[in-house]
Parts: sequence; C-alpha cells; structure tokens
Amino acid sequence: MLLPPNRLVHFYAGGEAITALRGVPAPDGRSPEEWVASTTTRHGEASTGLSPLPGGGLLRDAVAADPDGWTGGVLPGGPGDVGVLVKLLDAGQRLPVHVHPDRVFASSHLGSCYGKTEAWYVLDAVPGARVHLGWRDDVDPDDLARAVLAEDSGWMLDRMHAVDVVPGDVVLVPAGTVHAIGAGIFVVEVQEPSDFSLLLEHVGFSGPEEAFLGLDVAGAVAATGTRALPPGDLAGLCRHVPPGSTGPLPLRVLPEQADPFFAADLLGPGGASVDVPAGFGILVVLDGSGVAVCADGGVAVSRGDVLAVPHGAGAWQLTGEVTAVLCRPSAAGTA
Repeated sequence: MLLPPNRLVHFYAGGEAITALRGVPAPDGRSPEEWVASTTTRHGEASTGLSPLPGGGLLRDAVAADPDGWTGGVLPGGPGDVGVLVKLLDAGQRLPVHVHPDRVFASSHLGSCYGKTEAWYVLDAVPGARVHLGWRDDVDPDDLARAVLAEDSGWMLDRMHAVDVVPGDVVLVPAGTVHAIGAGIFVVEVQEPSDFSLLLEHVGFSGPEEAFLGLDVAGAVAATGTRALPPGDLAGLCRHVPPGSTGPLPLRVLPEQADPFFAADLLGPGGASVDVPAGFGILVVLDGSGVAVCADGGVAVSRGDVLAVPHGAGAWQLTGEVTAVLCRPSAAGTA
C-alpha cells in the first residue's frame, strides 16, 4: 500500500530534503520530520503522528482491525502496534542534547513496554557534518543535573564523542545514550515505536514539561547513562553502507546490537530481483523505479515513495532499477 505524506511540524528547523525526496511541498511551519507508516502518536497527543491511508482512515486502525494480516498477530504495544517507527528526519539545525529511556525505565515511569533505541541511516550530509554520541568519560550525575538546570550545552557537548558523518553512514543509538544530531544531516531513522525524548537542553526548543515527559530533572538524569562509551564500543555502533552498495541483497544496514529492536535492509541497486521474506515492512524508495511484486500482484514504486507491506502479502520481490531501504520490527525476520 503506497502511503501519502505524513509530515509533522516540530520545534527545530529543517525539511527541504524531505520535500525533495518525497516530491511534495511541505506544510506551513517547521516540518523537519515525516513519520513513515506510523501507528505511533506524539507523546501526550491523541492522533498527531498517525499515518493516513490513501483512501481515508488511519493505518493504525487498519492494523488494529486485522492484526494477523498486517503483523502476524497482536504485538506487545496492543491493537494497532506494528513494532517499529520509521522517520525521515532533516536536521536544519543542531538538535538539542537529549536521551531516550530504555524499556525498563519506560515501563516503570511512562507506562510503556517500549523504550526508544534508535538508529540513523544517513542519506545526505553537508561537508563537516557531525553527530554527538555518548560520553567520552564517566560523568557525575550531580554535575549532569547542574548542567541540565543551567542549560549548559557546552558542558555536555564538550564531554561527548563527536562523530563526523557522510552519506551511507549508520549510527545505532542505544536507549540511555546521550546524543545530538548536527545541522545539515538527513537520515532515515528507525526506532522503537514511542515518542519518548528527554531534552537535556530545552530553552529555545520546548517548555520544561514537554522536555522531561512530565518528569523532573532528577527523573531525566536517572534515565541518562553516565558511564563512558569506550571508543571500541562507539565504533561498534557505527557502520558505512552506501546506498549504491553491491553484492548479495538484501544487504544488512544496522549493527547486530539493533536486532532485539528492529531491522533495516538495503534493497537494490543493479536491476536484479531481490527476494524478501514475509513480514510487516516499511519500504522507503531512495532512487530509481521498479515494482514490488507479491503473489496477488504488483505495485509500481519510484524515488520518494513509501510502501507499507503487510505480513499477509507473503514473500515478495522488488524488481527494477531501484534502491530502497526496508525497515521491519525485530520479530519480522530479515536477511
């Protein structure tokens, strides 16, 4: 099922890269994100973030009405859960230093079975673009709390790893790891299906209530890992998988540490058919054109298209001169 755009207005600048890929104008206001085939809502809101269907209605409602057909059964998040959230994220400015809670913290403090481990697949980046990820040395929780209260982003950024990124780079961000995406970076983001972000700097971005998900500074610090991320561990969270990669396909995109949470595979290029096993998937077409073919027929796809593939479609193929990334929940099973 080809899905229409689902752009979100947000607190930071960006969005022209999404407009260029998707081929549709941006809505009014800042719209640096598109939530792709989403059955997840923005935190504290009833419907913002939910993907519409081409004929009307919402994808979440369709999944809830037929969980066997869409996902092979009801997933832990309940009716409508597809087990993964995919975004197009175009950072027109540096995002605030922030952290996402893990599943244990989310269960005990936020009433959710999902935390928010995420991964970035870099589609484009300006020269010199970089992300910040993890602490270089252990930090004292009390010092971190003081920095958060003082909005001392310099204190935080100076203590974090700075990682230069180019198109094709992949970065996995485990829940609890402090991070910030720099300006001029366009990514496909794959994550657990939640909207839990604790902004350790928020002035100019949001109010304190939204920044801390209704918690206080102590709660935000409690969700933040304060141990150093050793260089070897940092290297294990990063890969380079250029969209023009060749070889046996599908080609795994994410590090193995992502397997308990979600998966992403590169399909194409080269014109050969790529066989894909059955399972719910979200296909983002990055370049070219082709056809997604299952036993019941085919759907033509081209650059910028987003395709939601239900479990009930069975095994399928992507054919043609097309490059795409396929994102799936961890239980779907990938190459």
